[in-house]
Amino acid sequence: MGAVADAPEREPVTDAWAAGDLISTTADLERFTRALFQGRIVRGPLLEEMFTLPGTEMRDYQSGGPAVYSAGLSLLKLGGREMWGKTGGRWGYNAAIGATRDLCRTLVYSINSTDAKGSGMNPAAWAVITAALGAPGQ
Repeated sequence: MGAVADAPEREPVTDAWAAGDLISTTADLERFTRALFQGRIVRGPLLEEMFTLPGTEMRDYQSGGPAVYSAGLSLLKLGGREMWGKTGGRWGYNAAIGATRDLCRTLVYSINSTDAKGSGMNPAAWAVITAALGAPGQ
């Protein structure tokens, strides 16, 4: 177990619909990612559903490309790898977890940002992701 860390005071109610408002360290998020992908949080058919994309008839509503969202995770192909993950943000920060299905590669980041709720990917976050994993199509 890690040491106890001071956490900011927060209201007990979330500030956005369906937000979890989890306060965590990147080390905690890394442990969570490993436990999730290893089936220690969600097991069996439910875990498989998290790694199953809808059929080819489903299209991404923004790009028109193939669907990339499953039940709770999204798929991003970078550096020749399929990375599964989840992003989140609040004003002032942007965070994500991601890994290959076999946990050969993992990436967790938390970045201070002023555009956490803006459209598109945060440029600093995208720079971290592509530096660690490679660009799409590589």
